[in-house]
Amino acid sequence: MLSLRSRIARSPRFAMVVGKTLFLAGSILVLGAVFARADLSNLNAQRVQANQAPLHSLAQAYPQYPTWLVPEGPVGFSIAAALVLAGLGVVLLAEKAIKR
Repeated sequence: MLSLRSRIARSPRFAMVVGKTLFLAGSILVLGAVFARADLSNLNAQRVQANQAPLHSLAQAYPQYPTWLVPEGPVGFSIAAALVLAGLGVVLLAEKAIKR
């Protein structure tokens, strides 16, 4: 933790950009997962009306797209939450360094 603070103290503006980038990446992942889950629910509702088996993942619904990036389980959401928290922490430390 001390080396992270010293790096942030040396270049706080760069650390601010990195922190905001991490925060934005994690937020985009979480929002993408929320919209993907809503879309999957909508597809399953249509499939139930057509007497078809429900889909369990985005890869089944959209096999032509790279859906490995969208978090669907606890591990993916944990990684996205860790990105958000790490970005928030770096931004707060960078703001403290800029104020000094």
